[in-house]
Amino acid sequence: MNFLTDLAIVMVACLALGLASHYLRQASIPAYIIAGIILGKSGFDVIASYDFIQWLGKIGVILLMFYIGLEFNFKGIKERGRLFAGCTDFAVNFTAGFLLGLVIGLSMVEAFILASAVYISSSAIVISSLIENRRLIYPEAETVVWLMVFEDIILAILLVTLTAFMAGSLALIPVSLAATLLFIVFILALIRRLSTVISPLFERDDEIPLLLIFALLFGFSALAHLMGILLHCHISEVIVAFFLGSALSGVKSFRKLFGTIISFKNVFLTIFFFSFGMMFRFQVTAWNSTDFILALLALIVLSIAGKFVGGAIIGERLHGSLETGLRVGAYTTPRGEFSVVLIMVVMEIGIELLPSSELLLSLVVAYVIILSIMGSFFAKHGDRIGSVIMGCIHNVMMLKRS
Repeated sequence: MNFLTDLAIVMVACLALGLASHYLRQASIPAYIIAGIILGKSGFDVIASYDFIQWLGKIGVILLMFYIGLEFNFKGIKERGRLFAGCTDFAVNFTAGFLLGLVIGLSMVEAFILASAVYISSSAIVISSLIENRRLIYPEAETVVWLMVFEDIILAILLVTLTAFMAGSLALIPVSLAATLLFIVFILALIRRLSTVISPLFERDDEIPLLLIFALLFGFSALAHLMGILLHCHISEVIVAFFLGSALSGVKSFRKLFGTIISFKNVFLTIFFFSFGMMFRFQVTAWNSTDFILALLALIVLSIAGKFVGGAIIGERLHGSLETGLRVGAYTTPRGEFSVVLIMVVMEIGIELLPSSELLLSLVVAYVIILSIMGSFFAKHGDRIGSVIMGCIHNVMMLKRS
């Protein structure tokens, strides 16, 4: 019965901290991670069924990527200026994270992982902030939403690259990439071929539609796992879930199940964030505490600056307004679920292969908690922050002229 006790502890702790975060008008993601840290290996260590809780959390990640796939639109990338905006955001922020990783002594692979976690914004916090603060009417809102979509594309590519690299030697990377791409094509083609057969099943009012969804999710994940064993490579189940969602988004009758999927996703994703916090111990002894804090501060400052710089370039090019671009930077500052997902995938594949794995993990966790809270503030007050920065720029220009 230990797993029932553990599940009760997880739910009560997440409920308490989740309510507190909503009362304080803060993002709930860091609250769930902090709950895991307090009750897990870094804290009181009261959880006995670690594997069970982690298994439930993994379902949350699969459902998250499945939901993102459902909302994903490949056609949007062709619209004017969108490719430029996405590439600019990636180039500025990924490069900044990668270079900082090398400066603080991480290996090339670790710097790549850090840069991936630094680049990806939290779609949940960003979109929620736009809706709650009634910013969707702003001219830059469409650009911000597109940046979140473009990051979904890059996230899938980063996951394929990381899983291929961590699965084995460099010689196996092409095999892993080829196997993953082949499996994705198989999923897209099969769902398209069977759409007329499965579409009526999604229109039923009983349990069959949900059973079909989970059968497809876990069935394809299991098939990918078996394919990976046969080819001695790794095909990530989160990538499978993403493209399965994208394939099913074309089935019209599937739209009526969105609300149910979101509910399942939210519950299991909460457990995922808790399980992420509970599964590690903060390790800062290899660096002294001052070095760790300085590295964290540098990462935070560079991340915020990177989003504002990228946003400014995008604003000038797409909207002809620096202030609009600064608002784009403010809205996209929050980091959260995708940074955690990336690190969790790396942990599952083999983070022990990295010499500074514990330090990297501790750095990313602290970074996500702080940036999700600070980023929520930036996203909420993006228009004011943009105006203040523009005022400062104007004052500096006036001083130079005088």
